[in-house]
Amino acid sequence: MNFMGKPYSVFLVEDHIIVRNGLKGLIEAMGNFKVTAEFGNGKELIAKIPDARPDIIILDLTMPVMDGEATMRWMKQNAGDLRVLILTLDSTDKTIINLYKLGVRGYLPKTCDAVTLKAAICDIILTGYYHNELLSNALKNEDSRPRTYDRNGILAHLSEREMEFLQHVCNSEELTYEQISERMNVHRRTIDGYRESLFDKFKIKSKTGLVMFALKHGIVTL
Repeated sequence: MNFMGKPYSVFLVEDHIIVRNGLKGLIEAMGNFKVTAEFGNGKELIAKIPDARPDIIILDLTMPVMDGEATMRWMKQNAGDLRVLILTLDSTDKTIINLYKLGVRGYLPKTCDAVTLKAAICDIILTGYYHNELLSNALKNEDSRPRTYDRNGILAHLSEREMEFLQHVCNSEELTYEQISERMNVHRRTIDGYRESLFDKFKIKSKTGLVMFALKHGIVTL
């Protein structure tokens, strides 16, 4: 997968300098990517946002001062729709699910190889999301637990762009996914990413099911 033109900007948030330097060299050797800023914890990162908005943030989970989860909570409330890839040693189902609910776009263990890391970065930039076995397994395990939904709980799990996508899906004009991509001014694959994310979060299998779910819980009104 080749990217042409201006390099895509990457922010690295990792408290271990040796690991950070290794990641920087690895990422910049992959192709058209440039690490434009480095941070030792989440507090340093949020001080830079929203003045600077990179194409993707690679965020460690366990850090001093402000860890990855606290950073994601802050960004969900204050920074809008940023693309974040978590790179960590913690791969428990609960952690993975919680971070996706906070708006994380992809999740990888630090034991992954360079090919997998590049695939995740490319998928997040091109489609908005990276889905892998870690997420699939976590969702399957989550699905086996009893769950109930309320409007506030659902809204807490939606990013701004997912909410916008959902409003277009429920539009009385019955827009196609292609038409929605044009109205949202994003690539069709990004729209597919929003759709699959909502399907995964709420265990929905069709566009009609998505509309019914949104109407039933008062997320969107016609």
